[in-house]
Amino acid sequence: MEGESLILSILTAMITPAVLILACGSLSLTTSQRLSRSIDRTRKIASELNEIETGSKNVDREQQKMLYRQMENSANRAILLQRAMTLLYASLSFFIATSLLIGIFELLEWDEPWSVAISSFIGVVVLFSASITLIMEARLSHVSINQEMHHVIKVSRRSKLERQGQ
Repeated sequence: MEGESLILSILTAMITPAVLILACGSLSLTTSQRLSRSIDRTRKIASELNEIETGSKNVDREQQKMLYRQMENSANRAILLQRAMTLLYASLSFFIATSLLIGIFELLEWDEPWSVAISSFIGVVVLFSASITLIMEARLSHVSINQEMHHVIKVSRRSKLERQGQ
């Protein structure tokens, strides 16, 4: 009975960081999807700019400036998302290490709670850093969308006025 109790105690203690491991996994998945979309968007804008520079596509100077701003925003978003992914993976590693340390210490009956606490604390700090990075990326995304929508509205109004003037 004591062996079963020990095993149950070990498993229970090791599962404790699982919530944070799950959070890191979920954030990693959504961040990866955002990164993929951001890279696709950057490539699309780069292709449009290439068409403009080679002369195969004509746009006004204002449209071209907007595309350059969008390109810069997209590239910066991709950089932030890559940084967030790295931080999320690092955090995940610390939470897995915490789980392993708990299991090892319980199994060997070592009393070293400070090392488990340090590992989980570092994981939380790195996860917090990833969250801040994701907030920065979301803010940049918001700014980029607003710039694009203001440009679309401006072009739409100009087009409407030109049609009314005919």
